[in-house]
Amino acid sequence: MHRLLGVFLAALLAACNSGPTSPPVIHSFTATPASLPAGGGPTRLSWEVSGASALTLQGENVTPADKGSRSVTVTASQTFTLTARNSAGSVSKEVSVTVAEAPSIRISPTSRAFVAGNPGGSFDANVTGSTAAINWSLTGPGSLSATSGPSVIYTPPPSVAVLASATLTAELEGTGLSATAQISVAPTVLVGGVLFYNADGSGTLGALDGSGAYTPVKTFAAGDLPAGVTLTGKPYDLYELFYNPDGSGALGSFDGAGNFRRLRNYTPGELPVAQDQLVSLGDRVVFYKATTGTTVCASYGDNYSLTTPVTQSGYSKDWNSVLRVNDANGVFFYRQSTGTGGYGTYNAACAWTFIYANNGYTANWSHLLRTAAGVLFYRKSDGIGALVSYAANGTPSQTGTYLAGKLAAGWDQAVYTRFGVLFYQADGSGELATFSGNTYTRVKRFAAGELPVGAALVVAVGN
Repeated sequence: MHRLLGVFLAALLAACNSGPTSPPVIHSFTATPASLPAGGGPTRLSWEVSGASALTLQGENVTPADKGSRSVTVTASQTFTLTARNSAGSVSKEVSVTVAEAPSIRISPTSRAFVAGNPGGSFDANVTGSTAAINWSLTGPGSLSATSGPSVIYTPPPSVAVLASATLTAELEGTGLSATAQISVAPTVLVGGVLFYNADGSGTLGALDGSGAYTPVKTFAAGDLPAGVTLTGKPYDLYELFYNPDGSGALGSFDGAGNFRRLRNYTPGELPVAQDQLVSLGDRVVFYKATTGTTVCASYGDNYSLTTPVTQSGYSKDWNSVLRVNDANGVFFYRQSTGTGGYGTYNAACAWTFIYANNGYTANWSHLLRTAAGVLFYRKSDGIGALVSYAANGTPSQTGTYLAGKLAAGWDQAVYTRFGVLFYQADGSGELATFSGNTYTRVKRFAAGELPVGAALVVAVGN
């Protein structure tokens, strides 16, 4: 009797401990349909499972635990997870539902500047979510290379009398979607132009030729030009940007007759305030503030407002010269007191990449300017000069050395013009010269009064 009872208890205990010996199996988990049009819609999730005691979809319990379905609405591409569990473990399976991108079209760049008679430029149509044909149209002066296709070349007219604008349109055929880009065309600019600017907004615009002959073109009375300008730049390498410390200014160009054609006036605060340096990078501009060690980089948007400005901190303070030194948008920072230099680049989104710092420069260079032959370093105190080229990675190579006596000392300003470097003194004297390697060629020497007297800024204008 005792033996029979023991056998019965053992059998009962074994029955109590019986259960799944392996995790469940998900035989199928599907979404129908698995692809939805733009905007999304309903899809049905279906499953077939065996051996599960519990089933979850996206973490929520669902029934039945063996075979079933559920309808869901999907508005963006999404992945769903089904998890089956029992006492032996759990398994999961995923299924993805793709929602097509909504068709869209945009034009790059969104705005661009041209000078009449100069080479044209390309515009691209960037399309998402559609394979429809792209059709181009133009309203305003100029012409297009094609009427359809992913890109088009705009050619400015041979001449315009005043600043003109055009609207370029790209349309996705059959969708009703379109995008536009704004184009501005300036009259033929003054070739070899030099502006002698006075702080009251007056000045004299003249022209230099290859022999160094200077010809006055137009005189501006006080207020004809923006007053109080401390910095200038060259957006798109075609126009002139005049900057005032209160963040006001003007953007425009000088035509062949010397008239200043304004594209835009900036009211106080529209530009960054109290900046010390300005660097033009084509369709972008970088401002540097010495007291804070910060820069503001922005693009010229529609109507030439500064768009998406990026303020960056962490720069060293008190750089005396900041300039673009190569076609890779490399920007060089120089400090006179220590001979320290720093180099980095700005990308299309205005992000700065620091590349190196260099303590090996001579101190007290008074003027740094980019020329066709490289960056000219000039020291006013003794007339010493050097010519340096910068590779895309910022590596400097000194290609020219001009010891005392080769260059004249004491020039107040130096500016690179179409025909060489113009050195200037406030008494109206100056010197036009070219640089190549170690060769310095004086093209023309101007006696006191031969150039306009007392200019606060000397600016090369035109192309």
